[in-house]
Amino acid sequence: MFAQALILEDLIQDHQLESTLSHKKIGYYIGSFDPLHLGHEGVVKSVIDRKLCDYVIVCPAWGGDTYKNRTDVKIRLEMIFAAFKHNPHVIVTKLSPAELQNALAVDNPRVTISGKPTVMNRFAGASYIGIIGSDVALDSLKPEFKKNATVFMQGIKISEKYKENTIGGIMALPVTSFIIAQRQGDILAPLKGHFARRIILDVLETPYPDVSSSKIKAMLKEGKTLDNVISPAVADLINKHNLFQ
Repeated sequence: MFAQALILEDLIQDHQLESTLSHKKIGYYIGSFDPLHLGHEGVVKSVIDRKLCDYVIVCPAWGGDTYKNRTDVKIRLEMIFAAFKHNPHVIVTKLSPAELQNALAVDNPRVTISGKPTVMNRFAGASYIGIIGSDVALDSLKPEFKKNATVFMQGIKISEKYKENTIGGIMALPVTSFIIAQRQGDILAPLKGHFARRIILDVLETPYPDVSSSKIKAMLKEGKTLDNVISPAVADLINKHNLFQ
């Protein structure tokens, strides 16, 4: 029998969520994943293999923002479920950002950030670690990012406006530190070991450094094979939904 990814909704239904997550280090990996590629999968594998986290929650950016025109989140969720279905250290979920926050956190009446209410971990001893790309980390050096740093993975209570929104996903959980997947050519020294006012726990060299979602879309339009950049399960879904043609 194959090992299986943990489905958050099943853990809730079976009353196993607290026993599973208490006193564990949980990575929180958000990205467009449009499409999910072997570089993304390699980041998760490296985090687990190096025992930086006990589990990794993989969540797609939900949309509702003006940053990118993404594939429907339901299809990207299919990709995540298919790619990680045999990894027992990955937690997959179809919960919206607000539902995810309600499942994993509780209100923190003692702390506000920029006048906004916050949440704290629901389970004893659990800690959340943000997993981000070096492009996101380096954005913090830009003046326009300073405002975003006050809410980035800080566990801000999600308002109605952002309950099914990329910004809601970014606010959902209070992470204590970050793991950065370093893209080829990115220099992180200017960060001085910190991002969004928290410590950078570790830096991973990005597996498959030449792979990006933009490159994959271009390869599809050119009719090139994707065997070395995406998993067969994701390729099947791209074909099924006729994506990026």
